[in-house]
Amino acid sequence: MSFSSKVKEELSKECNSPRHCCIAETAAIISMCGKVIFDEKDHVRIEIHTENVTVARKYFTLLKKTFNIDTENSVARNKSNGSIYYTVIIKKHENAIKVLQATKLMDGAGEISEEFSVSRNLLLQQSCCKRAFIRGAFLGAGSMSNPAKGYHLEIVCMSGKKAEQLQSVMHAFEIEAKVVIRKKSHVVYLKEGSQIVDLLNVMEAPVALMEFENVRILKDMRNT
Repeated sequence: MSFSSKVKEELSKECNSPRHCCIAETAAIISMCGKVIFDEKDHVRIEIHTENVTVARKYFTLLKKTFNIDTENSVARNKSNGSIYYTVIIKKHENAIKVLQATKLMDGAGEISEEFSVSRNLLLQQSCCKRAFIRGAFLGAGSMSNPAKGYHLEIVCMSGKKAEQLQSVMHAFEIEAKVVIRKKSHVVYLKEGSQIVDLLNVMEAPVALMEFENVRILKDMRNT
């Protein structure tokens, strides 16, 4: 298992957050790897796609705990590269609307932002909710390298607005993330070991943090 997968597995086990934090984390996951689909009757459903089963499981758990709604779950194989991906669908129109409104991905007029980012910062006023939002963003679209090989953590955003929003939330914890455009994506990234440690602390991944720090201390001693 990669170090990145270990971090996500640890984050997926954090399920004791208050309801407002669960909503913030759900909002981030949907924003990063979800999409809203309208049928011919203008009924809405929400789908998220991920290659990580722990992310799908965490999202399913958040929806059940926070909204008490059922989802349709499926597993499929990507024909082009053979990888397995997981899909979690909120199929009922009423449930999808409830989730979109609670996560502020839909405004009061029923409009969904083209950028599909959180429309009102009321969702992210409290420090604990900001932590949950960053955690959800990393689960949905984040990755990091093995610290033994190098220091690099990134979260891929599909628009500049999402990247700016995530960068701003990180800045609230004095984490100076940078943004680079890669093809059609905007990537929020960190390359300093101390900043990655701080972010692991913010996301509440103490086991991964200790493993990362042990590797970093050993590398520093060797360099010295």
